[in-house]
Order: sequence, then C-alpha cells, then structure tokens
Amino acid sequence: MPEMRQSSIHFCCGIAFYLLSLLSKKMPYWDCPALAFIVEVLECLDLRECSDSVLEIMSKNLWSADGERRHLALRGLVVLGKNPLMAEKMWSLTESLVELLEENDSDVIRMTILLLRYLFLDNGTPIPSSLALQLAEALLPLFDHDDSQVQLSSMMVFQEMLELLSEDGKHALKSPVHHSLLPLYFHCHDENQIVAECSRETLLCAAKFLKRRDIKKLVKEEKLWKFSKCLVRMTENPQPQPGEGL
Repeated sequence: MPEMRQSSIHFCCGIAFYLLSLLSKKMPYWDCPALAFIVEVLECLDLRECSDSVLEIMSKNLWSADGERRHLALRGLVVLGKNPLMAEKMWSLTESLVELLEENDSDVIRMTILLLRYLFLDNGTPIPSSLALQLAEALLPLFDHDDSQVQLSSMMVFQEMLELLSEDGKHALKSPVHHSLLPLYFHCHDENQIVAECSRETLLCAAKFLKRRDIKKLVKEEKLWKFSKCLVRMTENPQPQPGEGL
C-alpha cells in the first residue's frame, strides 16, 4: 500500500506540473478544472521546483470575475501560506488580500483572514504600521458580520495583531482600537456564547493596548453595565488618568 500511495502521488504531481505549464497559456475551457486539480495536490508538490509558477497562477486568479476560480485561488494560497518560504514571497499580495475583507462572500472572508494570519502573525515577520492600520480598519466592521465564524476569526486576528505589534507601530492603531471598544462591548452580550466570550477576551486585549486599567477591571469583574460611563470619560479624556492606566 505505501508503494501504491507513493506511486499515485508521483503520478498526480506529474499531472500537476503539466497543468501548470498549460495554465501559463490561455485555456478558457480548462482553466478552472486544471486549477482545481492543482489545488487538491498542492500539499504534495515540491515547491522548490514550481513555487514561482504556482504563486503566479494563484495570484492571477485571485481577482477573477469567476467566483469559483477566486475560491480555488484562495484555497491554494492558504496552503502556500503555511510554508514560511512561500509566505515571504506572498508579501506583495497583502494589500490585495486586505481589500478582499470587504467582499460579501463569507467563505472568501474566512479564507482571507486565515491567510493573513499566516502571513502576518504565524511567521513572526514585523508588520509595517501602515499595513497594520489598514488591516485593523478592515477587521473592525467584521465584528458585526452575520457569520459568527467571520466574527470570531476577525476578533482573534485583531487580538494577535495587537499583542505582536512593536512599540513603533502601536501609536498608529490607537484610533481603530478605541473604535473597537463599543462593538466589542455590545458583543459581550451576544446570544452566541462563544462570540460573547471572544468579545470579552478581545476587549481585555484592547484595554491593555490602550493602557486602560479601568476598562480591564470592569471586564474582569463583569461590571460591563458601567462601561458606558467609562467610555464617555475616555472620549472626554483620551489619555488615562492617574489610577486608570495599566
């Protein structure tokens, strides 16, 4: 059985390499099935031999008018993003990926958030403050998304981003983090208990980022009914007062 499996993988990889060469040309009737086959066997391919061509084809289809191609391209990029060497090559796509967070397709948003997590957070690469700001502003509206999985993934990536930012990048994110407090507060009372818990954790993370010990205390002591007063004080005095800061 291992020999048969190895032989099958070798055969599939051979087909994939052939299809990659064909996809570099115009094949309107075969593009989608060829792309689907490559995505299915992508984890088995030796990317040292085809990384550039695979990335080029996935990138080309990322903005295709054909929704199925876009889904396939994102699936392929998610697989590639798990590879640290490929993640480094994919940095040129980050701004385009952030723009995809504005799509109406929940599947596209979920895959895009997962891919951005691989690129930004899992490989330890410092995030430029301009890109962090763009990502934070794109994630905020997703806290109120109809899909709970989108809500959860956007909050978790928001948390991780705040925790990993360098000191130089923190100043640029103060405004979006401040704007995150109210939607996170509302979702602390979400009917979905998983969303509610994730909102509380993200609110704690935002309070720590803003150095607001008063907010952190309210959340930990579950006294969120006092939150509105605290938020009003923050609006009037953005800087923490003595005894309020962390």
